[in-house]
Amino acid sequence: MLCDLLMQTGIAGRPQSYFKPEAIPGLAREWGMADGMQVWDTSYVDAVREHGTAGTGCFGMRIMWSDMAAFLGRLRLLYPGDDSDVDRVRNVLGVERFVHLSRGDRLAEAVSLVLARQTGLWHRHADGSERERSAPAARPHYDHDEIDAALSLLDAEAVGWSAWFDASEVVPLAISYEELAANAGTALASVIEHIGGRVATPIETRTAKLATALNAEWSARFRRESQSIGREMP
Repeated sequence: MLCDLLMQTGIAGRPQSYFKPEAIPGLAREWGMADGMQVWDTSYVDAVREHGTAGTGCFGMRIMWSDMAAFLGRLRLLYPGDDSDVDRVRNVLGVERFVHLSRGDRLAEAVSLVLARQTGLWHRHADGSERERSAPAARPHYDHDEIDAALSLLDAEAVGWSAWFDASEVVPLAISYEELAANAGTALASVIEHIGGRVATPIETRTAKLATALNAEWSARFRRESQSIGREMP
């Protein structure tokens, strides 16, 4: 949702997951580059910079912690001259500010992740129609171990980002999913201000929440099962 809102402002580039491994071949093909590109090079970085700026003068990108190590390692190989990863990201891509979007209820996030993986549906338009689907529709099924694995992944992501920000002496703007869902306009304005701009007109949210009563049911069941084996839950 946040990346879509930023793109709609017309002043914050076109932030996408440009360095997500499974997205790279499709993006390279879309941009008329090497078909099926698996390992990106400096020409791909140049294309990312162009598309991520989208004529606004401001580059934007999105990245998950799970993709960060490979992304930084490849940048070091292609651009060895900079003193630090932060300098390299700034000099190569023009990234001057960081925004850390996280979710306070990590169990709810884990349940949402598992449901998206199982059903193949990741996003809906504001009118309820499907926006992003990765697989044919499938019936979801509760799996305690699958939710537990997703929760462990999200916990590791939170620890990883916190450690990297501290080590890199980066102070990101922290935005919670809950804040974004409750008042997208306020959250967007804070991000735009963080990067030195201002939202001139209200921006309409074009995505809808996917969560249903099933999400809450699975979260409650997972908590009950965890408590029954003595596991503490936040």
